[in-house]
Amino acid sequence: MSAMILLSLSSCRFTAGPDSSPGAMPAEPVTPVELSGYEAPAGSLYGAVTEPVTVLWSNPGQLRDYDNLLLNKPGNPTAWAAGMDIEMRLWLVGKAETQALYGEPVVILERRGDWLKVAAVRQKSSLNEFGYPGWVPANHIVTEQVYLKELETLPNVVAAKNMIKLYSNQELTDVAVELCYQTRLPVLEEQVNTVTVRLPDGNTGYLSRQDVKRVSELSFSGEEIVNEAKRFLGLRYIWAGTSSYGFDCSGYTMRLYQSQGISIPRDADEQAREGHTVEKSDLMPGDLLFFAAKEGQGQIHHVAMYIGNGMMIHSPDSSSSVRVDAIDSGAYNREYWGARRYIP
Repeated sequence: MSAMILLSLSSCRFTAGPDSSPGAMPAEPVTPVELSGYEAPAGSLYGAVTEPVTVLWSNPGQLRDYDNLLLNKPGNPTAWAAGMDIEMRLWLVGKAETQALYGEPVVILERRGDWLKVAAVRQKSSLNEFGYPGWVPANHIVTEQVYLKELETLPNVVAAKNMIKLYSNQELTDVAVELCYQTRLPVLEEQVNTVTVRLPDGNTGYLSRQDVKRVSELSFSGEEIVNEAKRFLGLRYIWAGTSSYGFDCSGYTMRLYQSQGISIPRDADEQAREGHTVEKSDLMPGDLLFFAAKEGQGQIHHVAMYIGNGMMIHSPDSSSSVRVDAIDSGAYNREYWGARRYIP
């Protein structure tokens, strides 16, 4: 196998360092927008994702025709994820950085032609002070001031199922788009059976009350986070994935902790630097387990979640799906680095 294939089959994500692109086109200036009540970094601009999911790429510009399934509007992420074999999934390694969900806020850092470099502000990373960086098609981002302000000032709801439907009418008969797990939107009005939400383009939409949870009510439960994790058993791994179309190892754990109202970093090695150290003998359901090269002494390359009874759940690699394994099985026993707990 090539070094790339070996890396992809045995590793997950870690923070490699800031990106560089020699010979890239000169950057075009980004015009700041003043948002009352929403503090943007000086000289930059906030926006939000307007597709069900968008990939943040390492460099601007399309590399393979297949990704038109995501890049075109409207995109078809279901077909994109389902149509990739192992080789096509391995191709994403080093080219895709992360994913951002519908409505997820970003800081716009740079523009090159039809592409924007953005930072996903709810995905903590040392790669950029504002969030996890990468390039997206410019038409996947909107800069609607009303939405951005209300996202910060109004109560939010979050998608509590693998996929939920966003409707264009209050009767919940006209489906506008499917939204991923942990998609978060501001609430305009809440009824018995429906929730009226603001959309990234400034319009309104409707969600079924049974499909969402109030963000203000989220709290950690070891039993609950294990149940959340198990709902994705069998979902195929996607490098850079943070969506219910496919997760990488740390995108999976990041979203699971978001479901508990807890924000942890995007990448596995940075997740390992936060929280409290837990001895292997004291593991509890919900603790994260980290694995490293050189028999646990080198670079952290994988994260899983402990679910009790010596077992863990994780999204292993491009040839696999979300599954349950014993924490002391095979290479995992040799490469165990340690565990972290993120609750007080």
